[in-house]
Amino acid sequence: MSNDEKIQQMQVMLDCVEDTKVLRVYLLQAKSLILNTRFPFGFTLDQEVEPRYEQLQIELAIVLYNERGAEGQSTHSENGVNRTWRSKNQILAEITPYGKSL
Repeated sequence: MSNDEKIQQMQVMLDCVEDTKVLRVYLLQAKSLILNTRFPFGFTLDQEVEPRYEQLQIELAIVLYNERGAEGQSTHSENGVNRTWRSKNQILAEITPYGKSL
């Protein structure tokens, strides 16, 4: 799936027509987080997210996008309404780190 297709999917899921530059930045951040989790001993800069993790990349990018203005906040309570979001760590826990024996 191309980045443009991922951005289109994000726009539908977010129900907005956000500037694609902004969404592209969050996709790049999500890619970096996923590749760091998948390949803890390093990866190349031109490496792409594996197809099985592309939907996870979109979900993670949306979580990062939605956290704008609420960085570091894990819960929110106001007038008896409590909100809790799925954390980045919960999403990244779905990734199996790649390893090999020497």
